[in-house]
Amino acid sequence: MSKVRNRLYVIAAISLALLATGATSAHALVLDWDTAAWSDGSLINSYDLNSDAINDITVTINSQQANIWATDPATGTQTPAVNQSLTGGLVPVQNSLNLAANLKTQSNVTINLSFTGALPGAANVSFTLFDIDVTTNSDIIGEIYGVAYDGTHIAATITNVGSAVTLTGTGLNQVLTGNAAAANNSSNGNATISFGSTIITDVFFTFSNTSGAPRFQNIAIGDVSFTPVPEMNPATTAAASCIAAVVLTILLQRRARRARQAVP
Repeated sequence: MSKVRNRLYVIAAISLALLATGATSAHALVLDWDTAAWSDGSLINSYDLNSDAINDITVTINSQQANIWATDPATGTQTPAVNQSLTGGLVPVQNSLNLAANLKTQSNVTINLSFTGALPGAANVSFTLFDIDVTTNSDIIGEIYGVAYDGTHIAATITNVGSAVTLTGTGLNQVLTGNAAAANNSSNGNATISFGSTIITDVFFTFSNTSGAPRFQNIAIGDVSFTPVPEMNPATTAAASCIAAVVLTILLQRRARRARQAVP
């Protein structure tokens, strides 16, 4: 009898293991601007980072006004563009996505990172913004949030804030504002935005200015790291659940029978 019981416990354990591994295994991915292609001036690009013929991340940039995008003074290229003009002080120097624009009063550029490769989304999302500082006006990064699978807005964790950046607000109201000029190759204008283990489908934030006539401003987005979190395989989950339920029912019935037999 003990051998049968032991086998049933083993079957139950295997079934629970199947439940735990019912999701397709996923590995951390990095949108690395040293290898990712971006046509100068384009506003949307998608990337398949693990060669499975499915785009894992889409970067979309929208602006409230037309014709705001400027050329990068260091290279003369039309932005948005991938280059090494704003490096965030990284050693060795790496590429970043340079966003240079002539922003008007109260105008916003909205950046959206969408994790399209798997549902319900991605965990461990993290990236660093470079060169948030003051030229003529202050760079302002606001409306920073992730979106959960159910549509809930998720607050970012903001760290590594450079000396040229002021972080104000909490939760969904956090704002990064440039407070001084920072060298293009300095980490003084950096801020890292991350979401930890929370699973999200999208990240949004805005790039704007303080006030006044259109002024040249630029920031850059560093490499984006994340881990896709696929849905559980329905067939595997259903089969494992059924097996586990049957086995556990048998074990409970046997325990109850033994308890009744033990009663004098």
